[in-house]
Amino acid sequence: MKFSLISITALIAYLLLVFLPLGIAHNLSLPERPFADQLSSALAILGFNIILLEFLSTGRIKALSTFLGVDWVLQVHQLFARTAVIFLAIHPFIYTLPNRAIYAPGPPDETHLGLIGPSFTTGVMGLLLLAVLIGLAVTRNTSQIKYETWRFSHALMAVAIALLGFHHTSHAGRFAQEPMMLLYWQCALAIALASVAWVYLIRPFTQRWQPYQVSSVREVAHKIYELNIQSKNNQHLSYKAGQFAWIKLFNSRPLFENPFSISSAPQKSSSSTIQFLIKDVGDFTHQVTQLQAGDLLYLDAPYGNFGHTAANNPQEALVLIAGGAGIAPIISILRSFIAGKPAPLEKPILLIYGNRLEDQMVHLNDMMDLHLFKQLSIQAIVTEPYNQWTGLSGVMNTENLRKACQVFTEKNIDLKKAQFLVCGPTEMIDAVERSLAEMDISLNQIESEKFQYDFSQNNARNRLSLILMSLSSCALIASAVYLAK
Repeated sequence: MKFSLISITALIAYLLLVFLPLGIAHNLSLPERPFADQLSSALAILGFNIILLEFLSTGRIKALSTFLGVDWVLQVHQLFARTAVIFLAIHPFIYTLPNRAIYAPGPPDETHLGLIGPSFTTGVMGLLLLAVLIGLAVTRNTSQIKYETWRFSHALMAVAIALLGFHHTSHAGRFAQEPMMLLYWQCALAIALASVAWVYLIRPFTQRWQPYQVSSVREVAHKIYELNIQSKNNQHLSYKAGQFAWIKLFNSRPLFENPFSISSAPQKSSSSTIQFLIKDVGDFTHQVTQLQAGDLLYLDAPYGNFGHTAANNPQEALVLIAGGAGIAPIISILRSFIAGKPAPLEKPILLIYGNRLEDQMVHLNDMMDLHLFKQLSIQAIVTEPYNQWTGLSGVMNTENLRKACQVFTEKNIDLKKAQFLVCGPTEMIDAVERSLAEMDISLNQIESEKFQYDFSQNNARNRLSLILMSLSSCALIASAVYLAK
């Protein structure tokens, strides 16, 4: 998450949405209860509202993804889920009011809680299921669970948590007994479930009439394949360089889809080819490499805004850092430069391209006419080079990045005024961001896009994200304490 006007404004707007039901509850003017019970209800309201807002921050709303970027949306999704767990786990332990007798059940009021058998059960089940959901999400990269299995279980548990939480809130919650508050929860739940229905039911159904057809699949480097597709109905996909698409193979059924960056440049022609560079790492990606001309696939696109400002200032130096198949959106951006009017081909550009093996490198000259760029330099880094390799070797650490950037420093190009775009595996992005920080490159100069975040990694972006989340959570707690008085 970057510290920019847009990101901070969006975070404030998000916090206001989280606070909204607590504001409604405060204006109901109900009889006072003990401070601890008021605080407990406030934390529960905030926690459950975060859970419902999680359905909107999954990265599958194109407008949010395009405007704010997947990086912002997914970090909010993953970080505030932790805040919700803490709030919801704390709130049952600070109540002081007694439960109603089991033989005299009734709604909660200023003298008694509304916990009876069913509402107690749904509350406990929802909280336990939420802990399991987050645990599986945090350990997804190290677990042996297939992506499709994890995704299905994640969606199923999320829906169950929302329904269990709604039952608990509407039956045990003091404020939810009031029509205005109950209406809010009903609307919030309906929106959350509608977002799930859109992704897993409605969108797959509409995709049946929007098929794409494989034109060709060719290996352009070791286990790196270029997939070329066209709309079967000559439908035009409007996208920007650096964006990505969710791809489904053969049919539009839900779950069996994966995100891939588009490597072609945006074109206005309705019959234009859309290209992807995909690395064969097994499972879904291997199926892509086995596609034949004429096979059908389906797109949900476009998403993200990676590199959307790269061409804004023709004089600003640009450093592109790609690892493996992370070269795909970089190629899209460079191709868009060539197709641009006016084309920003005078821009000083340094491309640092890292791979484990030399034969995994995509031959960029085959992808576009690099001679059109007036100030383009390419520095390749190979982790396990062959004997004849004469370029940089090793990983993308500070030493190698400094060496690669000497091309700019020798031309008196100030790296502290350059824009950095980083794309590749999560571990590589974390390492590059740490190295750039050691080179005194500001976080606001760096743009990256990840789908999974290891917040235990010590780098500037993670530190800033954790600080903003902690401050936001403290602000929510402060509002709960203030309104509970």
